[in-house]
Amino acid sequence: MMEEKRVSKKQAISNEQLRQIQRVAENIGYGSIHLVFQDGVMVHIDRSEKIRVL
Repeated sequence: MMEEKRVSKKQAISNEQLRQIQRVAENIGYGSIHLVFQDGVMVHIDRSEKIRVL
């Protein structure tokens, strides 16, 4: 019979990470925010911003 592995489920996005995402979103004019997850947990925030040159 196979043993059941007990895996503690980590929170996908912590409260501090939510605050970081909010700060990035508030300070971006035109662009995108890309969130990277690994094993169900956010590990990276990538921000890409477009700047118009007139």
